[in-house]
Amino acid sequence: MKISGIKVVVLMTLLSVFASCNNMKKEDFKVWAWLSGSTTMSGEQLDHYFSEASRAGINAILLECHGAKPEIIGDSASFRDDAAIVILENAMIYAKKYNIELHAWMWTTNRVELSLRKAHPEWYQVNAKGESCAEINVYNREHYRFLCPTRPEVTEYLKERVREIATVEGLAGIHMDFIRYPDAILPYGLHESRGVVQDKVYPQWDFCYCDECRAAFKAQTGIDPLDIEDPTSDEAWMQFRYDRMSEMASEIAAEIKACGKVASAAVFASPSESRKLVRQDWANFRNLDYIFPMIYHKFYNAEDKWVETATREGVKALRNADNDAVLCSGLFVGHVPADKIEEFIGYTEKGGSEGVCFFSMEGMVKRTWFVDSLRSAVDKIRL
Repeated sequence: MKISGIKVVVLMTLLSVFASCNNMKKEDFKVWAWLSGSTTMSGEQLDHYFSEASRAGINAILLECHGAKPEIIGDSASFRDDAAIVILENAMIYAKKYNIELHAWMWTTNRVELSLRKAHPEWYQVNAKGESCAEINVYNREHYRFLCPTRPEVTEYLKERVREIATVEGLAGIHMDFIRYPDAILPYGLHESRGVVQDKVYPQWDFCYCDECRAAFKAQTGIDPLDIEDPTSDEAWMQFRYDRMSEMASEIAAEIKACGKVASAAVFASPSESRKLVRQDWANFRNLDYIFPMIYHKFYNAEDKWVETATREGVKALRNADNDAVLCSGLFVGHVPADKIEEFIGYTEKGGSEGVCFFSMEGMVKRTWFVDSLRSAVDKIRL
């Protein structure tokens, strides 16, 4: 069968473009990991984590500096997060030693510090039953204390925390976690272990109905959301909540970049699941350099292949929203078998991810085989 000269040229051109894109992608494919931090972590411990990260081929560490149990240094009534700065400065020594980017991982709308709860209980989200996150334990979790994104003073408070952390010399970026509402519905694989029945959204898990949100929505629509018969089916009320969180995330991300740092965020697995479960429309989070969908597939009772499906959905949603954030798929170490690391990374690549992030570094080093297996997979990708 003869192929015309023109067809050959076209075919060769397409193959050349494909190869060029593929090589560029492999060369730029970045590997990240989340790591918990504390002021009491010793130099020996930090050296171990960062040396193992280097051995695994990891480019960047997202170090938790403010989380479920924020540490207090100095005045307990102060809002300043001095402990976060100490955590980052201690780790920076080893990040530089092993040539690994260090990014500060901070909890965002979910803020547990007692100083804030005591000073501004009105800043916390309220459910459809009128119960405040400042007073109740959502899902019996002490650390589930979510701030309201509609209040400008909340956003300003979080921007102040960003500016503090950004003073750490050598810090590459700031990573926002929990930039969402409390789970209206938990990921499906967690229902049994948490002892909940969630065939629909129930009032105790439906946030936020604080005075500020109700007033803002009424000014916009003339309707009090508490007067809506089925609030979760009301498109305007749902969109209002999506927009408030997107606006907050975008403003904080802009502050991170104004401080000269890379801005990133951890989000739920796919755009559709994120909107459904935690009112998080992350394709419309602006000003981000990176976005990390946490595609922890077993928590969703999903098959392995869903990692690729969710990744592809996320990439498409960002493109459709004209959002140029780089998507890096997040994988849960406990869900990735030893002999399937390369396969799972392949799912993320096929879905269009430009990197992969593992939760967590601690999980890797507990599994002696994981670091070596990951390095082998990473070396093949980067050939």
